[in-house]
Amino acid sequence: MAWKCIVEGKELADVRADRKDSESIEKYRISKNAVYFEGQYLPTALVTALRAQPSLYYPQCCCGRGVPVFKIRLDYGAEKPLILMVEKEKSAEKVVAAIRAANPAVTVEEYVDPNAERQE
Repeated sequence: MAWKCIVEGKELADVRADRKDSESIEKYRISKNAVYFEGQYLPTALVTALRAQPSLYYPQCCCGRGVPVFKIRLDYGAEKPLILMVEKEKSAEKVVAAIRAANPAVTVEEYVDPNAERQE
């Protein structure tokens, strides 16, 4: 399979070797150089900020109830951020830790629950 970089001009020299050394977290693979997903990859050096937050996924042909998931938003300088979706909170923590290990300069934004009561 040919892996395509989502940012033109920022391709990795040896994608095959890098992906071979990557860690699998649910449906994603993360190495010290890139985040691999759906036949594409994003170099970790381009990630400027990330945020993990709980969310709901509403699959088509479902009973109308949302499936609880965690979304990880990766900002990398493009108009739209890359959104990764994992089922387990531990997986979300692993993704954040792996990206931070690969790029210590990344800013981790804290999720603030809009429904939480404000403490005064």
